[in-house]
Amino acid sequence: CSLYSAYSHKSSTMSCLSASMLCFLLALLTPANLTSATGNIGFSLPLVSSHHKLNHTTGEIGELLLPEADVNPMNIRPKVAPAGWPMFSVVVGVGSGRGQHFYKLALDFVGNLTWIRCKPCTPEEQQEGPIFDAALSPKYALVKPTSIHCKPPFVGHGHDKCSFSGTTSLAAVHGYLASDVFTFGDTGTGHRSLDGLIFGCAHRATEFWNHGIVAGAMSLNKRSTSFKYQLAAHGFATSKFSYCLFYHGQHSAKHGFLRFGSDVPNHDHAHSTASMYHDTMLYFIGLEGVSLNGQRLTRINRGMFSRDQARKHGSTIIDVGTPETRMIRAAYDILEAAVIADLQHRLGVRRAGYRVPGSHLCFIVSIHGIYQKLPSITLHLAGGAQLTIRWDLLFVTKMHHGAQHACFLIFPDEKMTVLGAAQQVDTRFTIDADQRLLYFAPENCENDSS
Repeated sequence: CSLYSAYSHKSSTMSCLSASMLCFLLALLTPANLTSATGNIGFSLPLVSSHHKLNHTTGEIGELLLPEADVNPMNIRPKVAPAGWPMFSVVVGVGSGRGQHFYKLALDFVGNLTWIRCKPCTPEEQQEGPIFDAALSPKYALVKPTSIHCKPPFVGHGHDKCSFSGTTSLAAVHGYLASDVFTFGDTGTGHRSLDGLIFGCAHRATEFWNHGIVAGAMSLNKRSTSFKYQLAAHGFATSKFSYCLFYHGQHSAKHGFLRFGSDVPNHDHAHSTASMYHDTMLYFIGLEGVSLNGQRLTRINRGMFSRDQARKHGSTIIDVGTPETRMIRAAYDILEAAVIADLQHRLGVRRAGYRVPGSHLCFIVSIHGIYQKLPSITLHLAGGAQLTIRWDLLFVTKMHHGAQHACFLIFPDEKMTVLGAAQQVDTRFTIDADQRLLYFAPENCENDSS
């Protein structure tokens, strides 16, 4: 059984995932919030760009600086970062003594375990900051095979280790469970540390699309070994959390927040849909249909998104660790055909007869002012809720063979449907695990920033 067996994705479009990866991530928690975040009292974690300066010894965060070469003035979806733009990372201190350093970890709704690359680790990929060295951390301890934490999908290894392995859209990893000190906060407010948090010390991380920056992943799924549930075990209110993704412009030092408990904004005005399959570790929602420019695609029906429990295929999850939305093949093929027909008949734009690297569906665009006429999509969810995705979150400009192309940012998938990060921009999402509901509403997410 894979560590991330609920959703393991490898495909020819992985280069696209690495190129335009928008791994939505979390960051620093102030000691004041940590101290008070018990019971129903809320707390918030700042969302920090990977290009914010980070002192890996103190955890201090500086301004956001982007290379001029990363600027793409032809980008037609300015609220979503194209290839080469900053990712967003959680900044967390791991280790004790001389072994403590601060790292940026990708937020992950799929994986069961927070993990970090540890010495020795193969292949020797670049990351920001040093690879974690357990030998320098006096409070580092391996999880024993007899521990209550060493149960499937984790496996006892010899007399003193418990191994983990698996694959997500972030990486294929293998290593051992361990515990150590996790530290949150910055030098402006001081640090707060929690000892004994379980994490994975990865000694192999392949297909790791980290942009040479992130050092691992931070799990927020529903398993007891996730970061979210371990914090709950320490008394923090984590059953309800909320986030609002927004685009960070060049030289902007603003960051957003991942909010928990009573810090979650009021959502009386929001749409809501039920969370499905409560016996699973992921955040499933009931997708029942799709509209293009307000017209329901009647050939796409709810049966296409049903869950095959035996094969663990089908249905729909929400995951900010998946860069772009994936749609089950049967429904995607119908949507793709409708998009091609719409652009051809309504705008006179034809599909490229060749593959543009990192994309599945692209159109040759030569007419100025056509971008705002590109179609929107509405997802019809269980209970009658509707999530509309704007055109600027569905297409990205790419130059290829000297021509400009508008490339579609929804991809086919053979296993399931995933609402990815790029299509979540400028919508506030609130997950209430106790009430088993997902709330969402359009919002200018930059208004909830600092």
